[in-house]
Amino acid sequence: MKFNEAAVFKWVVILGLAGALIVAVTLLTRPLVGALLLLAVAIAGCVYGYRWSKRRWRDLGADK
Repeated sequence: MKFNEAAVFKWVVILGLAGALIVAVTLLTRPLVGALLLLAVAIAGCVYGYRWSKRRWRDLGADK
């Protein structure tokens, strides 16, 4: 599998920013707020990953 370095860098930056946001919110507020934000980010990531995988499988099936 070939990876696009620019796309990987973009996702590393996005994950770093999301992690920093969660830590900052947790430190500025109660830990429950940070945990809820982490849950929201995790759910959004799972939904995006599911949609990406369905699109990828559909595109691979169309290449046959």
